[in-house]
Amino acid sequence: MKIEAEVVQHHLDLAHWLGTEADGQLLEAFRQMHRPDFTLVTIDGTQLDLGALVTALALAGNAAPGLTIAIEEFTQVAQTDELTICRFLERHSIGQSRRVTAVLTPDESARYGVRWLSVHETALG
Repeated sequence: MKIEAEVVQHHLDLAHWLGTEADGQLLEAFRQMHRPDFTLVTIDGTQLDLGALVTALALAGNAAPGLTIAIEEFTQVAQTDELTICRFLERHSIGQSRRVTAVLTPDESARYGVRWLSVHETALG
């Protein structure tokens, strides 16, 4: 399934950025997978646009050495021609895991044919 493959790869890239001394090109590739109007609601309820997210990530490179992020319990909630909504468990080897609802939109030029529009994270215990 293309959507699940994108979710897994996106989090492998994120864990690589946060958990190693990755090259800055990885952060740019990560940014490119998002639509310009992307929004993230973090586990503390803060809403970030794409610029704020990329700025925060730029400062967080290798902030969690050895981090891995596993995607579990992936479910495609809904799909139309304009968007796909999915939900999954994002299990972090370091720090707090979260349940995530994401909205992706079709884009044939993107890695798996979709780009990220919105993410809402909820912290787990």
